Amino acid sequence: MGYITIAEYDALTDTTITADHGAVYVQGLIDAVSELVDVYCMGTKFEPTTLTEERNESYVQGKSAKLVINLQWAPLISVTTIAYRIQNTDTTLTNITDADLNKVQSIIYLQWYGPLWRRSDPWVTVTTYMAGHAAIPDNVKHATALLVQEWVEADDRAAGGSSSILVGYRLGNYAEQYAARVIDAQIGNIGLGTSRSMLASQLLGKYRRPGVAHAHVPIP
Repeated sequence: MGYITIAEYDALTDTTITADHGAVYVQGLIDAVSELVDVYCMGTKFEPTTLTEERNESYVQGKSAKLVINLQWAPLISVTTIAYRIQNTDTTLTNITDADLNKVQSIIYLQWYGPLWRRSDPWVTVTTYMAGHAAIPDNVKHATALLVQEWVEADDRAAGGSSSILVGYRLGNYAEQYAARVIDAQIGNIGLGTSRSMLASQLLGKYRRPGVAHAHVPIP
């Protein structure tokens, strides 16, 4: 699902692109750009999503005896279950209602009553939680509209063929290049240093979490 509706796109860009190109075309670009936004904003969920995650970087702080779990996705909404795994056996913790949650950074602090846990121990935490925003942030909607508009204009500058490839994109200092991949619109490169893509990267910058591993989302 895209991060803006066609009506929001028309209002944000003040254009007649939908009327000129058709709703199916514009919706396809909105969906594809929303996936690019997901890749760029690594570690952030914009729609509420339930996740189950195994982490082997969890540890117990010394003096406070608190279990610290750094989750991959933010912002944190709620925690359903936490278990720790030793030698392939999961033990579910029963005191998660007492957990301190850093919802912005998606970190859990929970008083530890289990066995001695050293940072060198090969233990794993298994956490089921919900992350995301209650509503798509306005900055994300605006950035999505800007990039869709750039994509449409790149298509209009092309030869007008019925199919072509997305070869790459750049937002801020982040870039990805793709092998030739046929899609429904002829667009070439988007976000290559234009004023729109620079503004989009500024609008999305606050949602990036450097250092968070992410998987590439392929263009459909």
